[in-house]
Amino acid sequence: MEAADRKMFAPIFRGPARSPETEVCAALGTFGVGATAAVLAEGLVRSGVAIGSRDSVARRVAELLEDLERAARVERIPDGRYRLVKARR
Repeated sequence: MEAADRKMFAPIFRGPARSPETEVCAALGTFGVGATAAVLAEGLVRSGVAIGSRDSVARRVAELLEDLERAARVERIPDGRYRLVKARR
């Protein structure tokens, strides 16, 4: 975990820190129809999972979403929202 991520995704109201990717995926999983980086950042800040200005958190969440998209864990839908990729059985 990067030093900046360690500060931004500090465990404020819960136990040990989880990776930022895990936090973003967990938050994204609550949105059945998908969400944008700004909406995810707002939820992460409001729930105490992330700290910092909403703009800086949104920028980092956007970067994480791009990385997760390359790793095929999330997909971007045509209107710009992201959603989790369903695991194949």
